[in-house]
Amino acid sequence: MFIHFHSHRRAVCPPFAEDAMSIEIESQIENPDRVEWRREQVVNAAVERFAQNGYHATTIKEIAETAGVSPGLIYTYVKDKEDVLLLVFLAAFRRYQTEIPQKIAGISDPLQKFRAAFRAYCECVGSNLDSTLIAYQESKSLKPGRRKIVQDLEIKTNALISEPLQDCIKAGYIACANVDLATFHLILHAHGWALKNWFFRERISLNGYIEEGLSRFLNSSLTPSGWERWRAEAKG
Repeated sequence: MFIHFHSHRRAVCPPFAEDAMSIEIESQIENPDRVEWRREQVVNAAVERFAQNGYHATTIKEIAETAGVSPGLIYTYVKDKEDVLLLVFLAAFRRYQTEIPQKIAGISDPLQKFRAAFRAYCECVGSNLDSTLIAYQESKSLKPGRRKIVQDLEIKTNALISEPLQDCIKAGYIACANVDLATFHLILHAHGWALKNWFFRERISLNGYIEEGLSRFLNSSLTPSGWERWRAEAKG
């Protein structure tokens, strides 16, 4: 995972495009590359500790022990434990924003792109189970202003699914009255792999889980031309 930080006295982290909200997290370190590298190290350790013990029961000292650094060093890169939690969220959003576009790049067919985007989203969840659980369990631990930032970034990330879905609607392949609602249903299915992984992993593979979710959605949403297109894809 990589988060870009720009630091003079403060490290300012614009997690995605220039139009995204800039998020300031104080750092005493001037070198932005070093800030990025060290915060990645802290985030990895924090995810491990938060997943084991929960956010509130975890201390900076424990995160430092897992990261192999001193607590004092962590405090040169963040102000407090809430900063660390926010960094965990930013890292998770950045993975989605980085990995999904890479996996759908070069796909021109709307239906193929939608399916690839949903698959990529689910695969990202599958490789980051702990981060997904932390997002559900601990977002309430952020102060209201920061929680709003996370909610805004979540909606921005949802566009990785909603935009390919809208392209399918424009192409006449999918009939959908409420794109936002459909997008959240799809994303909840993806997150379900992490939330109930203890149950699903004994009964179905991640690939099977993805195909089940896609089939259920497409069976209820494809138009006649969408079915024709899907059958053509299946024939190769």
